[in-house]
Amino acid sequence: MKNGILKFSFIGIVYLVSFSAVFGQTKKAEAKIYEPTAKEAVKQVFLNSDILLSAGKNCEGVGMSKRDRTILDFLSGVLSFQAEPNTSSSIEFSFKQEKGKRNDLVWVCDLLFRGGDAETPWSNGIRFKMRNSDRRLMRESMMCIGTG
Repeated sequence: MKNGILKFSFIGIVYLVSFSAVFGQTKKAEAKIYEPTAKEAVKQVFLNSDILLSAGKNCEGVGMSKRDRTILDFLSGVLSFQAEPNTSSSIEFSFKQEKGKRNDLVWVCDLLFRGGDAETPWSNGIRFKMRNSDRRLMRESMMCIGTG
């Protein structure tokens, strides 16, 4: 009797596992669409801060000094102006959905720094794309934006 119960239990387990495997795979996991947070985008910028300015569209020569070579150099310079006395400054993020090359969802992220005063306002920043699927910055999409 004990042997018969073991056989029945084993057959039941095999049946349940097979049933779960077959029917579990027929339902594909749908990709969630959710806008990146500013924190996620900033983290991706930091992780990719070694991108050369010369590689980014409109980024050649935009640094605060002639020695600026990377996105990190550029952002460090722009951020340093945020602390200048008697200026108003702000940091803005915006996100827009777009279809990628393989019809996958990507986010166009704009990180914009604004500063100056009423007479001489300025804005500088970067635009890049992040894949929705893995939340990573697409390095080849980096470009500089702003008004000088």
